[in-house]
Amino acid sequence: MRIFLALLVIALGWIMQGCTNEADRNAIRQMEQAAPLMQSDPEVAHVLLADSVAHPELLSPEVNARWCLMLCQLADSIGTPLPYVPQMERTYRYMKRHGTIDEQLQAALYLGRTYMDDQDQEAALRTYTEALQQSIMENKPNQSGYISSYMGDVYQFQGMYQQAVEKYLTASRYFQQVGNHRSEGIAFIDASRNYTFMDSLDIALKYMLRADSMVVLYGDSVDRACILNGLGNIYKTRGNEILAKKYLQKAIKYDLEESAPSYLALAKLELSKQNYEQARLYLKQAERPTINKGTAIELPYQYYLIEKQIGNTTKALAELENFITVSDSILWLRNNAEINGLEDKYKYSLLLSDNAQLRTVKTRRTAFLAIVVLLTLYLYFHYKARLERKNKCIYQQALILEQKNNTLLTLKNDLQQKQLELKLLSRQMSQQKVEWQALYEKKVAEIHQKEEEISLQTRSIWEVSPITKRLQTLVRKVNPNATQPPLTDKDWNAIREQVRTLYPAVEKVILTIGLKGSEEKLCYLSLFKFDTNQEAILLNVAINSVNTYRRNIRKKLQIQNPSQKLCDFLLELK
Repeated sequence: MRIFLALLVIALGWIMQGCTNEADRNAIRQMEQAAPLMQSDPEVAHVLLADSVAHPELLSPEVNARWCLMLCQLADSIGTPLPYVPQMERTYRYMKRHGTIDEQLQAALYLGRTYMDDQDQEAALRTYTEALQQSIMENKPNQSGYISSYMGDVYQFQGMYQQAVEKYLTASRYFQQVGNHRSEGIAFIDASRNYTFMDSLDIALKYMLRADSMVVLYGDSVDRACILNGLGNIYKTRGNEILAKKYLQKAIKYDLEESAPSYLALAKLELSKQNYEQARLYLKQAERPTINKGTAIELPYQYYLIEKQIGNTTKALAELENFITVSDSILWLRNNAEINGLEDKYKYSLLLSDNAQLRTVKTRRTAFLAIVVLLTLYLYFHYKARLERKNKCIYQQALILEQKNNTLLTLKNDLQQKQLELKLLSRQMSQQKVEWQALYEKKVAEIHQKEEEISLQTRSIWEVSPITKRLQTLVRKVNPNATQPPLTDKDWNAIREQVRTLYPAVEKVILTIGLKGSEEKLCYLSLFKFDTNQEAILLNVAINSVNTYRRNIRKKLQIQNPSQKLCDFLLELK
């Protein structure tokens, strides 16, 4: 036993050491270098993480989880791409088993976002819903707020604005519980935007003003500019040009870098008042870099409207052509980017599949060696005991079987002797019928008795045979819903040999009427006197099929008595 324990410790230590491979060590070094730069120089940190790990699929689950979460944090700060879905799914699985509740919820949020990047809204909603239930059970209102907000984003993307509003307002209540007023205000902005999509401008204005009251106290200039832009657009839609212009101009002052959408809204406002020169000036100001992709597309269209309204047909046509060109160009770039992204993901999927196969082969080899060591030790300590028990059992069964065979042989010899005597008596009775009648009847009775003894002895041998014991064990242990038959060809050969030895008339009848397949097997199994359920288990078929087979067999055997069992009919064959 000491040797067994020592080898076990050595094997486990060898396996654990193999888990920390070269890819893990390299990734850990890069993460240690990138961690201090996450805040001060996130671009360099991203290079260290993304470029230094060529094959993240080779990382262990723990290292992969840490690596992916660091990349996700950088994506939030500098807008870099999130990891691929398989990487985040692996991260989420690891965190669900080993991470804290906060880490699990964080991984779920990022996984949902990667699903959205892949346009898989159903998977994103499923992930967010599971995470929301968990955060509610663990009393994590701040995380519940963020999850609800992301669920609102999914509904907004799908055009389900009412459901999106409900999620954003739910998020605002969670943020209110923990005093996260900035996020509460942003949730009101999102709710207001969706009310605007539904043309509920009064409600949209109410929530945008509530957001404004919070962002003034807790937000930054970018948040303030976003709200002022929203207020300006709401007032513009309602027809209040004075307030619309006032709030849009304020939005420009708060965030000049991202002022293009506000300038565009001012240009539309001036165009509606037919102030064409002022509209041109605002459109000129809107021709600046912006993260709002729709602004660049709409600019040439607004120029087209101006030229069209002042009657400059030639220039209007040129602007319209420019609008179509820009639209097609942006659409082409977007489609091309999506295609490139799909190609990269497809290549990664192929690489992931190949590496998974290699990793599986390596893991199997390691596991195989460990199993061989442990199995060898196990067999060493238990082989002798099992062998002795098995040999003893076989020896006892062999003795019992030999005794019963000897008894059966004796009974058969007695039967033959009685039959000879009966023939002799029959001949004598033809001459002395009256005198020998009583003796004849006595011999017939003796023969019947011997036949009964032979039948009982045959049945006794049948019941203690190894194949009978095996079948009785199988019907107790085999799963009724198993996909594979419990009996092997070796088992069926043993059954046929036993029937051929003890009930040769049965095999002769089966061959005569031409039973094949399951009907032949059921005919053999009926001699074991199992019920219908047990026969269905051994044949690995439905109970209805067993009943159908039995009806076919009875028809072929021409069993007229409906109350006579198939087993009794076969045992009476001579």
